[in-house]
Amino acid sequence: MKKNRTNWHPGGRRCRKIEKIMKLWVLLMTLGCLSLSANSLAQRQRISLDLKDCTVMSLFQAIQQQTNLYFVYNQKNFAGIDKLNVQAKEEEVETLLNRLFQGQKIAFIFDDNTVIAKPLQPEQVSIQGRVVDRTKAPLPGVAIMIQGTTLGVTSDVDGHFKLTIPDKQPVILVFSFVGMKTKEVAWKGEKELNVTMEDEITEMEEVVVTGMFNKARESYTGAVTTIKSDDLVAYKGQNLISTLKNIDPSINILMDNSVGSNPNALPQMNMRGNSSLPMSVEEFNEGVRNQLNTPLIIMDGFEISLQKLMDYNDEEIASINILKDASATAIYGSRGANGVIVIVSKAPEAGHLKVMAQAGINIEIPDLSSYNLMNAEEKLELEYQTGLYTNTLSPTTDLKLKEQYQARLRDVLDGVDTYWLSKPLRTGVGQKYNLRLEGGSEEFRWGVSLAYNNIAGAMKDSQRNNFNGAITLTYNYKNVIFKNQTNVGLNKAYESKYGSFSDYANMNPYERPYNENGEINRTFYNVGQSKTIANPLYDAALNVRNESNYTELINNFSIEWSVTTDLKLRGQIGISKKTNMSDLFYPAEHSMFLTSAYTEGDGYFRRGQYTYGVGENHNYDGNVTLSYSKNFREKHQLYVGLDYSLAQSKTYNYKFVVEGLSNEDLDFIGNALQYKENGKPTGTENFSRRIGLTGNANYTYNNRYYVDFSYRIDGSSQFGSKNKFAPFWSTGIGWNLHREKFLAGQDVINTLRLKASYGQTGSQQFSAYQALSTYQYYSDKKYINWGGAALMGHGNENLKWQLTDQYNLGTEISAWNNRLTFSFDYYLKKTSNLLSQMDIPLATGFGSYVDNVGEVKNTGFETSLSGYVIRDTERKLIWLVSGKLVYNKNKITRLSDAIKQQTEEYKLQEVDVNNLFYEGYSQNSIYAVRSLGIDPSTGNEIFLDKDGNITDTWNPSAKVYLGVNEPTFRGNASTMFMYKNLSLNLSFGFHWGGKLYNETLIDKVEVLRSSVGERNLDKRVLEDRWSEAGDLVFFKKISNVKTHATSRFVMNDRVFELQTATLQYKWESDFLKKANIQNMTFGINMSDVFYLSSVKRERGTSYPFARRVGMTVSLLF
Repeated sequence: MKKNRTNWHPGGRRCRKIEKIMKLWVLLMTLGCLSLSANSLAQRQRISLDLKDCTVMSLFQAIQQQTNLYFVYNQKNFAGIDKLNVQAKEEEVETLLNRLFQGQKIAFIFDDNTVIAKPLQPEQVSIQGRVVDRTKAPLPGVAIMIQGTTLGVTSDVDGHFKLTIPDKQPVILVFSFVGMKTKEVAWKGEKELNVTMEDEITEMEEVVVTGMFNKARESYTGAVTTIKSDDLVAYKGQNLISTLKNIDPSINILMDNSVGSNPNALPQMNMRGNSSLPMSVEEFNEGVRNQLNTPLIIMDGFEISLQKLMDYNDEEIASINILKDASATAIYGSRGANGVIVIVSKAPEAGHLKVMAQAGINIEIPDLSSYNLMNAEEKLELEYQTGLYTNTLSPTTDLKLKEQYQARLRDVLDGVDTYWLSKPLRTGVGQKYNLRLEGGSEEFRWGVSLAYNNIAGAMKDSQRNNFNGAITLTYNYKNVIFKNQTNVGLNKAYESKYGSFSDYANMNPYERPYNENGEINRTFYNVGQSKTIANPLYDAALNVRNESNYTELINNFSIEWSVTTDLKLRGQIGISKKTNMSDLFYPAEHSMFLTSAYTEGDGYFRRGQYTYGVGENHNYDGNVTLSYSKNFREKHQLYVGLDYSLAQSKTYNYKFVVEGLSNEDLDFIGNALQYKENGKPTGTENFSRRIGLTGNANYTYNNRYYVDFSYRIDGSSQFGSKNKFAPFWSTGIGWNLHREKFLAGQDVINTLRLKASYGQTGSQQFSAYQALSTYQYYSDKKYINWGGAALMGHGNENLKWQLTDQYNLGTEISAWNNRLTFSFDYYLKKTSNLLSQMDIPLATGFGSYVDNVGEVKNTGFETSLSGYVIRDTERKLIWLVSGKLVYNKNKITRLSDAIKQQTEEYKLQEVDVNNLFYEGYSQNSIYAVRSLGIDPSTGNEIFLDKDGNITDTWNPSAKVYLGVNEPTFRGNASTMFMYKNLSLNLSFGFHWGGKLYNETLIDKVEVLRSSVGERNLDKRVLEDRWSEAGDLVFFKKISNVKTHATSRFVMNDRVFELQTATLQYKWESDFLKKANIQNMTFGINMSDVFYLSSVKRERGTSYPFARRVGMTVSLLF
């Protein structure tokens, strides 16, 4: 019987589906095997070759001709391979390629008939470590780079870092950091790498020192400029303040055309415009506004004066950070509105004894290129044309005038042409010496420095002598660092006995300074002998004394305790004392006593005058700082800092004037007859205290996004009892776009950072007693046995703190391996609660009191661009070009009624240029009457009145706004060229966009006819003045009608100058090493080399400007 067998599976249709899947899998496996077989067959193809001196390309072409293989490759991967000699007989293609390119780190991948050649990817390994200094303190912001690549990271605020590197040995890691020597470390397989760096200022871009907290620049939202010690040498000026201006134009030094290059004149400066107003228009005209807007200056954590900054030895400075916006300055609260300059002095380096010695000379060469005075022949001709030697009303007088003219004409024809400008001037040669010794162990380090700087000014007998000494001691005990710094500053300043330079510029060139016997002529007669003119050289020959000196002692002590690796506690205390004295003595024979007040009656015995001043300043400053930094889960970084500070300042100054010193040798003040007539001793005293609590927090995510917040509460005795304390704060955000994935893998942009900040800061550079009621005692007025007193100033218990709201938007970009860098910051500063005078009824006994009523706004931007034209580090050839541009616009938005009234009163005064305050205009606005020029028919000036009508009468009420006496744009352009040990640095300065009132045209061209003979004049009075009908000229005719302030003399102010040029050569040789000298550096520095201006005027009226040349030789043992 036949049986049928049936195959049965549970699931029915499901079994059939599984069966189909299995068949498909078998098919795919078969195709894969065929593919593998094809690849295997491709690489096992055999070829025979006999090639000599063939290239890689020729080799691949030869293989392709014998096989069906095609090659895909990048020629760069074979760039270092020389020509090949190939011998092969029936050799497999894969074996041949591996044999020929053995050791070249190239892999060949066979894919069907395609051979792909690509470099082998090394294995990666992750290492971590910590970077510290010699005191074991962590270093944040250290750049750790793999040598020969652009790969690297930076250490966090606690010094930790993590880095992924190729798993090959050795790998060279390069560590670079501010204030430290660049260090190369060979990695040999360690999982953890701890690195100690040695001190040396080599890089300043990674860390921002704020004077309170040190912040990594990578996550810093503030606007800051960092200056290296090398920059201070490369762009050196007459003093440290001018050096800063040469480097960063945001340091705005207000040029005083009167003091010129006087080494004893304290410059005035501001940053990002003026944030404060004077209390009154009178104070504005006295220059008080400049003092109110001076930036805060911090050195090693403690405040110093502007004078200390000017006299400080720049060789002792490691770095300077200029903090500009609220995010940077809010930690200083009520003192940060004007910006902050933070100075870090050099720390001693451990190791063997290190000696740096420097000697140099400073040469001051007077610059008289702006003077355009007439010679003797021209001046005499002008006087004759003006009719000074003619008198039609008196024949006798006319005859004497003619005789005087003929006598002067004979002198001129005989060659008399006195160049009076040279009489008080010299080529000043000063000296400069620096000595620094340092050494010690890891635990104890010490440093001693001495410096002497003598600046011999361009005017005779004018000089400034500075002596600075410093001792720094650092002791490291376990995790505690003790540090003490002691600084001594001595200064002696001498003003020129030759008086004001303008006295010599005014002297007529046909006058002889000496008579036939070689003696100095004391006086000269004016034309017509109606007035005598004193010979300034006579005063210079007398025993005139005009000198001052100060002694300053500063001691700063600090303790820093690393509680844990993440937590630090630091305490600082600073004490300083400064004493100053001044002496001004005019002998009885001085020309100031030729007036009738001293030549008649008892006035004769009052001749001779002595002014003596003395003062002291005591400062106490202390703070405690707690900081905590931590990295969480690799991507989160947190920094928190707290600071508590308190300070006290006490200052007093006394001055009195005595007279009646009949003998010039009796210059002892005790020989005086009496106090100056109607005079008595005067003085000021200020006492203030402040207290502050500061908090700062910074969070960074994955080194990409970061946020900063600062808060400070300040207390001060300078404000009303109801407002003793005030809060100040700031917040900022930033974004490191170069850390984003969408910019990864490209080699163009190295840094692309955006940041924004907003905050409130304050200012308290005002009188210590402005909120208090003050009294004046009348010692000369008595009632029975009681002295009198009167209320001098009305107090205001509600007086508030002056506040400045600051906005800042910025970006930083670097590209092409940092070959090109760019930065831009836009800012807005609005100051409110400005302290100003308020009017009150006169029945109260006062005209005004101090209140918060003013508002000022500053807007602007700062930008910089630098690029390496040449950067060949192998040949040590570098050429760097950079430029910086600053723009600022100042506007008064609110004024008190008292200042408005004073402004209107000052406007009506017949003075050349008024400093007037109006809402909606700049503090530095120029106001004058509009001029239509000189009438060709009459030679008189034509004006526009306040209603726009034409008139020939000048009226002060017609004064209008004509521009701003401050450049709209200021900038620097610099270049650095270095070849091996030779370097050249140039810094150019420029500004434009402002207006300038040309006083020279008033003082030396359009003078009164009656005063033509009293002084020498500008040559333009001969060439460009009106003389006859029909003349189309700029200057009016000579007459006895006074010239007032008009738009004719308001000119566009454009300047281009070479600020400094420095050439240096560092000599290193075996010959020096035999003498234990590491290197010898020769340097030549020139400053104020040339000055080109669109305004032709006399520069340096009381003291001339000077060009400077300095030469130094430095030895490092």
